[in-house]
Amino acid sequence: MSLHLGDHFVPALEHHYREEILAKFLYWLMDTYIVQLLRSFFYITETMFQKNMLFFYRKLIWSKLQNIGMRNHFAKVHLRALSAEEIEKVQQKKCVPMASKLRFIPKPNGLRPIVKVNSVVGAKTLNRKSRDKKVHYFNTQLKNLFSVLNYERTENTSLLGSSVFGKDDIYKIWRKFVSEVLESNDKIPRFYYVKADVTGAYDTIPHDKLVEVVSQILDPEKRTVYCIRRYAVIKITMSGQIRKYYRRHVSTFKDFMSHMRLFVSHLQESTSLQNAIVVEQSLSLNETSSSLFAFFLQMIHNNILEIEGRYYLQCCGIPQGSILSTLLCSLCYGDMENKLFCGIQRDGVLIRLIDDFLLLTPHLTLAKTFLRTLATGIPEYGFLINPKKTVMNFPVDEDIPGCSEFKQLPYCGVIPWCGLLLDIQTLEVYCDYSSYACTSIRSSLSFNSSSTAGKNMKYKLVTVLKLKCHSLFLNLQINSLRTVFMNIYKIFLLQAYRFHACVLQLPFNQQVRKNPCFFLRIISDTASCCYSILKTKNTGIALGTKGASGLFPSEAAEWLCYHAFIIKLTNHKVVYKCLLRSLKICELQLFKKIPKATMQLLKTVTEPALCKDFKAIMD
Repeated sequence: MSLHLGDHFVPALEHHYREEILAKFLYWLMDTYIVQLLRSFFYITETMFQKNMLFFYRKLIWSKLQNIGMRNHFAKVHLRALSAEEIEKVQQKKCVPMASKLRFIPKPNGLRPIVKVNSVVGAKTLNRKSRDKKVHYFNTQLKNLFSVLNYERTENTSLLGSSVFGKDDIYKIWRKFVSEVLESNDKIPRFYYVKADVTGAYDTIPHDKLVEVVSQILDPEKRTVYCIRRYAVIKITMSGQIRKYYRRHVSTFKDFMSHMRLFVSHLQESTSLQNAIVVEQSLSLNETSSSLFAFFLQMIHNNILEIEGRYYLQCCGIPQGSILSTLLCSLCYGDMENKLFCGIQRDGVLIRLIDDFLLLTPHLTLAKTFLRTLATGIPEYGFLINPKKTVMNFPVDEDIPGCSEFKQLPYCGVIPWCGLLLDIQTLEVYCDYSSYACTSIRSSLSFNSSSTAGKNMKYKLVTVLKLKCHSLFLNLQINSLRTVFMNIYKIFLLQAYRFHACVLQLPFNQQVRKNPCFFLRIISDTASCCYSILKTKNTGIALGTKGASGLFPSEAAEWLCYHAFIIKLTNHKVVYKCLLRSLKICELQLFKKIPKATMQLLKTVTEPALCKDFKAIMD
């Protein structure tokens, strides 16, 4: 096939070659000229409140903001400037410490400091090969230490106290708590709660206490030998793309699996690994607890920051941004809980996500004791809560420090905690969508506008849908049918916003009106995908039967999905005119099939007043 330009024919091979040259030119123009020009006038950064959206600050404005952030950071964190003599001594050590660069990410009400290990101290005096070698060794040891500490905390779960690391952990604890309450009581008792978080958690943990906690975990005197296996997993995704990820597996000689076949069988049993290729990369059999502890001491006592060309030693706390930060903070507060809060969970539950505490207890005296201990502070752990973020639902004793700034709420209502809404009267769980207010959905989605943009859009939407369809919101053992209906409707409504955000980023030649069937199929697949996840999360419960009857028939999920998309897409009639008619017809057909009782319940959970958070979304 040739390209015809007037009387001139260009062979296909020549045409492709010219396209390649044009693409290289455009890349050079953007990378060498446009990007550098922007950097000359603006400081370009991500933020804590607009996901992937980039913000452009004029250099003069950013310099002033950075100076404010620097002053605040020096006021909060104990930093000591290193003299030239100290730097020279540090460079003469066998293991030269790493230096981290400090940068700030804008928050709605300030700047968040982030550090990243950048190079070795005095890198200019070393050649590039030696510098890169030292950085690689440090990163390898850091990952080994992280893997071993994770191994130890899974072997001894009490080390973490009430720590959780995400929704999966929260679900396990909450489901167990709800089951115990329902089994031991005729009705749900009155619960008192305390919600609090720590002021500057990462920056205030004393090094001495941190060393004590880690030494108890690693126990260097035992000289335990750890076997660290590095391996890669190669899988094919639903869209047919090849994905690979790298993992580390830690064991001791007691549970070491020398043969790869045994190890792969273990992965299949413990992680449900299937349809994948596992490739062993390396196997280390000589990592001892003493050597890892020595590395930890070197790292924590030589936490050096490079700020505007000067070196500072951080004398207290752990740096934000390291892979170890969250785990070390959780282990330290876990140790504190084990020593100070034994028995606090009697008939209740204590959950902590890093430094965000939530206590739910039927015993008022326990709630008051817990609050007093937190408010008084625990200097041994550098622990002090933020009074402005402390919330409870009972009267507070006036002699508690900072009590005037506490927020006391009435007994009824829900608790907003770490992206969840927890109903203390019914113990049901909702998703908190308030964080989406005044944000752009488009900025939260990384989208590839290629020739297969439609296919990428479908894959992206399925992926993000699965993340929202969590057991916390869909499990009928901890939530009523009405609550699950409401949770699923809001998931669909958010999915409609994401659908619109993706459509706005499609290439000009892939408009909705050119292929409405494709986009209608994406919407119907959304309903069927969510319903299949719902059935998986409620194994053993009969959800629906023929004739749209049963507890939760598939027709109900379809109606919620179509209704959610109609609500959103109606706001953009010009773009979706070709879809809205079909969606409304499908919704009406389902309305006729679904029993009146179920339909009445569906209407109550789709009231506009229940979805007011979505009105503040920018897209």
